[in-house]
Amino acid sequence: MQFRHVVAAALLVCSAASFAAAEVRVTDQAGRVVTLEEPAQRIVLSEGSDMIGLALIDPKPAAKVIAWNPTRIDAETMAAFRSTDPAIDDIHVLQGGWLGGFPVEQIIALKPDLVLLHPYYAGDASVIGKLEAAGVTAAIIDITPQIRASDPLQGLKLLAELTGNRDQAHRFAAFYHGHVERIRSRLAQAGPAVRPRVLLEAHTGKDACCASTGRGVGIGDLIEFAGGHNIGSDVIPGTIGELSAEYVLKADPDVYIGTGGAYLEARGGLVLGTGRSQEQAAETLLAVTRRPIVSQLRAVADKRAHGIWMPLTGALNIVVIDAFARWIHPELFGDIDPASTLREINRRFSALPIDGAYWVSLHPRGDRPEGVK
Repeated sequence: MQFRHVVAAALLVCSAASFAAAEVRVTDQAGRVVTLEEPAQRIVLSEGSDMIGLALIDPKPAAKVIAWNPTRIDAETMAAFRSTDPAIDDIHVLQGGWLGGFPVEQIIALKPDLVLLHPYYAGDASVIGKLEAAGVTAAIIDITPQIRASDPLQGLKLLAELTGNRDQAHRFAAFYHGHVERIRSRLAQAGPAVRPRVLLEAHTGKDACCASTGRGVGIGDLIEFAGGHNIGSDVIPGTIGELSAEYVLKADPDVYIGTGGAYLEARGGLVLGTGRSQEQAAETLLAVTRRPIVSQLRAVADKRAHGIWMPLTGALNIVVIDAFARWIHPELFGDIDPASTLREINRRFSALPIDGAYWVSLHPRGDRPEGVK
């Protein structure tokens, strides 16, 4: 009898230890302590594009996401997801979002383990308070790598802790940091060279140029990191603003980069992305660089005009950094190939690989854009 008591006690100790080991506790990016009894299995995404980040670290992301707002995912990318994992169609689509009001009641009814909230909601006490009052755990996390942060992949690593994918996240972090360090070290070795001036045109349509980005934010900061100078940063105080025709023509940038995607097709803009051909992307780049103002720039005359798929600037922004480095400093980074970077991500990390024309350039030796025979 005594022996059985000893065994029972030992089992209780082991069980308690296993439970303690399963508990997850992190501090999110709003400074809130987030605790789960075990890694999350029922997740809600407030930002649909976070699925791309989750797919980098989890082998079955669609199986873990029970609800999301996929508004920012275009039909072609969704079709690519579906072809890889049909379970994507089983995910509940949330009605509402940043502009329509966050659907707290819908989410509570689904009984998730974890609601992943974009930092936009960090100051929204009504959303977080209602979720917490209903016993629903929420975490404020931005998955997009922040290139200037001490740990650029902090958001992805936090998500990995909350979903039990720490090892895969660390493997991706090693891959990411390797690419970043290659660019950083080469620029450092090259010394204080003149930074080519870059005009970044955000959401490139057929209308007059140019919306651009300010200092130290988003895609504009990726240009700075890659050794260029974003001319919008000199005059735009916030995240995005308009540059005057006079300013753009006087600056006469060395490099032009437009951002686009399927969402600009109806507006006659720069169209590229999942399921698109290089020829299709090239035709639209040629069209937008023939507009007034842009067509007068030395960057266009020198065939240093490029386009990038806007959604690529999120969780996969290392591909964008590689492309920018190659475009801005071709003599220094001519051996860097963003296509190779994306192929490796698809092969080694992403459970939802995607394929298409995500960047495009005017051909350096003629009027025909690169990629068109």
